[in-house]
Amino acid sequence: MSNQQQPQQQTQNNKEKHPMLDPTACKDLKDRHDQCFYKWYSNSFLKGNTSAECQEEWEEYQVCIKDKLKAWNLEYLLEKNKELQQKNNNK
Repeated sequence: MSNQQQPQQQTQNNKEKHPMLDPTACKDLKDRHDQCFYKWYSNSFLKGNTSAECQEEWEEYQVCIKDKLKAWNLEYLLEKNKELQQKNNNK
């Protein structure tokens, strides 16, 4: 029983140290964006309206993800992605 509680306790300690270490961080923002996107897709896009919607939700979610990558010391992935995009744009 104590073995089952240990990972939970460790996760709780990580949340207290840095909320971005919580695996569910950004989930609410993702859900909010997904709801907006699916509504826009079915109610607007499929009817020919291609105006950009849900931009605010998308940007908030992206900021959260970037903060999470930084908290996990994975921000080098953002730089790698940027480099790959630049290479692809130059082709």
